[in-house]
Amino acid sequence: MDTSVAWINDYLDRPADAEEQADVLTHAGFPLEGREDVEDDVRQDFEMTSNRGDCTCHTGLAREIAALTDRTLCIPSGDPPCSGPAADTLASVTNEVPESCPWYTGRVIRDITVSPSPESIAARLRARGDVPRSNVVDATNFVLFELGQPTHVFDLDKLAGGRIIIRMAQKGERFLPIGEDATEIELDGTEMVIADAEKPVALAGVKGGALTAVTDQTRNILVEAATFAPAMVRHTSRLHNIASDSSFRFERGVSPGQVDHAAERLCALILETAGGTLAPGVLESGASMPDRLTVTMRTQRCRDLLGLEIEDGQMVEWLARLGFEPTLDDGVIKTVVPWHRGDVEREVDLIEEVMRMHGFASVPVDDTITIRPALADRDHQIREALSAALVADGFVESITHSLIADAEAALCMPADASARRVIEARAAGVPALRPSIIPSLLRVRCHNADKGVAKLQLFELGSVFLNDASGHHEALELGLIMDITDADAGIAPLRGVIDHLAQTLAGADARVTIEPCDNPAWLSPAGTVYINGIESGVIGRLSPATMKAANIDQPVLAAAIRPAPFMSAAPEVREAQRLPEHPAIERDLSAIVPESVTWNALMAVVDACELPHLEIASHVTTWRGKGV
Repeated sequence: MDTSVAWINDYLDRPADAEEQADVLTHAGFPLEGREDVEDDVRQDFEMTSNRGDCTCHTGLAREIAALTDRTLCIPSGDPPCSGPAADTLASVTNEVPESCPWYTGRVIRDITVSPSPESIAARLRARGDVPRSNVVDATNFVLFELGQPTHVFDLDKLAGGRIIIRMAQKGERFLPIGEDATEIELDGTEMVIADAEKPVALAGVKGGALTAVTDQTRNILVEAATFAPAMVRHTSRLHNIASDSSFRFERGVSPGQVDHAAERLCALILETAGGTLAPGVLESGASMPDRLTVTMRTQRCRDLLGLEIEDGQMVEWLARLGFEPTLDDGVIKTVVPWHRGDVEREVDLIEEVMRMHGFASVPVDDTITIRPALADRDHQIREALSAALVADGFVESITHSLIADAEAALCMPADASARRVIEARAAGVPALRPSIIPSLLRVRCHNADKGVAKLQLFELGSVFLNDASGHHEALELGLIMDITDADAGIAPLRGVIDHLAQTLAGADARVTIEPCDNPAWLSPAGTVYINGIESGVIGRLSPATMKAANIDQPVLAAAIRPAPFMSAAPEVREAQRLPEHPAIERDLSAIVPESVTWNALMAVVDACELPHLEIASHVTTWRGKGV
């Protein structure tokens, strides 16, 4: 966040120069990312973590500096006078979605004069890098960067019916954001909007609307100060690619307990710079105000976790300087968390605050450490072994994105399933999570073919996703594709690879059987692969329809193997054996059998013989023709 050194010093009892601010805030967890001299000031950019919305403003950073340097924090307050008709006689607020808008307030100011801001406000905004607009608009920006509370001002006379309605958008509604280059957008019904009696006038927490914006002719205004659900603001901002300083802060969390203080400060500034009269009363709606959270911390647990000997009283003092309300009782600190610290919920969060106050740079460092390399787990070992086996068989590993186009996902989609998808507007044409590795490999194969690579053997091990009647599913799949030149070879070239993989997964004695099947439709012929009797995937040749859809012009064998059942099994223990005294004897056997007899049936006959010295039996070839 861009800051002004002079602006931060406005809230400290004694100033801190740019170097001191940068050093203190960096050690507090907000590293300095940039610095620039501007006019009579210094602009500094500090990195903000997503959980510290309280420090996206100058008073928040001043609070950190005050706590760490024994200064006093001076937070401005507002107590604007009011008179005339009550606010609820001039406008109304209706909140239809309190779960997404926990607290909404509106205040009415009449008879203002819109003009340039005084130099005291304009100079602070320019130092931060903003362009002053008018006294009313600049007041909202000033409070935003002073207190971290986003606000907005509507031209009350442009609000149809004088009404404010917090509701969900209606599908197809049109909205024109404020801004010189803004274009009208169409809402899809999932956004939360601020509307008047006729139309949306703001995207809640994100952007105000041009139709009710303050202009030089504005005389009566409605001042909005509210808080919105971070997830809803983030959704709307990402959906329409509209970001703002307000959405940046709402996405990090703004507490309902901060709203009134910021609104009163804003009204006081507007009355001071634009004149007018504040109507008595506040238009407010939402859920009931939450109680402030109470968190406890065991002081000995803090010392044990940090490895530092810090006195109990010192911990209490540090937490109090950060704005907490701690009390100590028998080694336990109990504190009420201030509204602005929505990131503090547990004991460990308070321990972190103690650590920050002590200073990370003050922690003693041991120059030497003793480490013991951890053994790779079974899952990692299997992945490495599968990759090594396939590379040894002449395959090339591919690593592709899990998001693919709908047409690609349809190639290998089971009949009773559908693809899991991401938001179309953010998917850039690839909104589907792949249901199989095969479409990704086919895309890689086509790309290489276009570059002149005539023959390829590819594999990838990764996650696949789909939806079916029982819910969402994610699984690990090993995909393989292999170009073949001999159309009469059947699946034999890839079958040998599967045998090798089975031995890698289940040991040297692993038995692979393949049963013909009708599914999946993207293979023809297709077979179900069983490893030691466990269904483990499919194998076959790409069907003509799949080849056409994938722009494949020569036969391709493919297999999709699910290795999960074997990933967590105990690794095979390999023992050294005495070498045989005599060489092995190989015998070729020919069997004349009907076409209906499968290789598995022949192997079953061999196994039934229980030959004591048999090591392996393998298929050599199949002969059809004269002489049989």
